[in-house]
Amino acid sequence: TFKENCPDLRNTRIVDIVKELGDYNVAVDVYDPWVDGEEAVHEYGITPVAELEEGKYDAVILGVAHHQFTEMGAAGIRKLGKPEHILYDLKYVLSPAESDLRL
Repeated sequence: TFKENCPDLRNTRIVDIVKELGDYNVAVDVYDPWVDGEEAVHEYGITPVAELEEGKYDAVILGVAHHQFTEMGAAGIRKLGKPEHILYDLKYVLSPAESDLRL
């Protein structure tokens, strides 16, 4: 979505991140607990995943500061990654010490 705790998809920059990673042949799962999946497909051609899998991801990018991610905390979010993963916090959801990269 465009901003935290809001279902509005207009002007979301997440689409740009997904496209850029796709240009490098990176497989991307998009998860957003606030988004309407049908609207995301219609507007951007992105089908969000309904559930996140623990231990699946080489990298996790926090692109929107939804309260669900804050509640998960660093430990909960890191469970999504493989043993050697990168956690990139674009929205300062976590403290600097809890993420690997920040803007």
